[in-house]
Amino acid sequence: MNNAGSYICRPRISLDCQSDVQSPEVTWYQNGRLLSEERSNRIQLGEIYDFHQGTYVCDYTQSDNSSSWTVRAVVQVRTIVKDTHVKPDILEPIVDTLEVELGKPLTLYCTARFGFQKDFKPVLRWYSKDSNQQLEILTSEGRSVQSTFEDEIVKCAAHLKEVTQRDLRKTFICFAQNSIGNTTQSIQLKEKKGVVFLYVLLGTVMTLAGMLMAGALLYMYWIEIVLLYRTYQRKDETLGDKKEFDAFISYAKWSPIESEAGSSLSEETLALNLFPEVLENKYGYTLFLLERDMAPGGVYAEDIVNIIKKSRRGIFILSPNYVNGPSVFELQAAVNLALNDQTLKLILIKFCPFQEPESLPHLVKKALRVLPTITWRGLKSVPSNSRFWTQMRYHMPVKNSKGFT
Repeated sequence: MNNAGSYICRPRISLDCQSDVQSPEVTWYQNGRLLSEERSNRIQLGEIYDFHQGTYVCDYTQSDNSSSWTVRAVVQVRTIVKDTHVKPDILEPIVDTLEVELGKPLTLYCTARFGFQKDFKPVLRWYSKDSNQQLEILTSEGRSVQSTFEDEIVKCAAHLKEVTQRDLRKTFICFAQNSIGNTTQSIQLKEKKGVVFLYVLLGTVMTLAGMLMAGALLYMYWIEIVLLYRTYQRKDETLGDKKEFDAFISYAKWSPIESEAGSSLSEETLALNLFPEVLENKYGYTLFLLERDMAPGGVYAEDIVNIIKKSRRGIFILSPNYVNGPSVFELQAAVNLALNDQTLKLILIKFCPFQEPESLPHLVKKALRVLPTITWRGLKSVPSNSRFWTQMRYHMPVKNSKGFT
């Protein structure tokens, strides 16, 4: 028996294990599996299916007067279908236009399905065609990407190093051919108009995002930026203004030791201890505190008005005790003076939440809504590097405070 062969799919075939011994006992194997029911030197396969494919082996014993040996024959069976009677089917490209970017490399793929043929010689290539001529494009060798009993899918590629205006005027043709005939699929390149617009849009969006981020950072750190500018500018706006004090501090003189905000610090502690410690000792401002700096004698109301006139800023520590007590007179007097004195600026400190009483003068109510307000946040605001003191410095006069850090 031949040691190899191919059998075309047909209703029935038989395999013979020929020998010189008459009717030997034969052992058959298919793909290494014993065919126990087959013992004769011929196998009748009957109708052929895919599972009949494989390697068949037959063994039988032959002997003479002095010795015996095993004889083996092998045949390779491959099941196939009938040759196709149709032309190739192009799977890619599936569209007739392709958007591309000028100046960029481009790869064009041509993929086709070929029906089965015993003598399989597929032809797959690209052509380019303009108004004058049709030329074959250098194409990579077709490679099989999928194979079955009935067909095979082959793919090739053409590479353009750079897409030019001339390429936009060409027609690119995917060409597939077998022994039955050929099939083509044309594709036209089209410039991608949206690319420039996309870049412009992306650039605009990034610029706007950068501006918004810069604006947000500027808003968050505006006070620090101003203070840094003042540090390097070395400007002193207090020179020649004929003012004696940088700030007059007003607070409720009869507030309880523990404030309603739940802080362990009272308004007196803030006014008499922390303000001098930070604004005077650290940053060199001159403050006026009634309990500390008021000379004995004189009319109280007149003294308050005169002191406020000599001050560049008025700092008012607001609380329920303040707006409901006699100290609110100091805020009212300062508001009246500020209307005529452009160098006098008022700063409100919200020491704890309060409700405006009905008896509060209209001018004071209006001032509470328009004047700059800084919120005291209890122990969190105590350190000299806290946000509270940074805001205070922002509203204080610009001074050349050499020797203070």
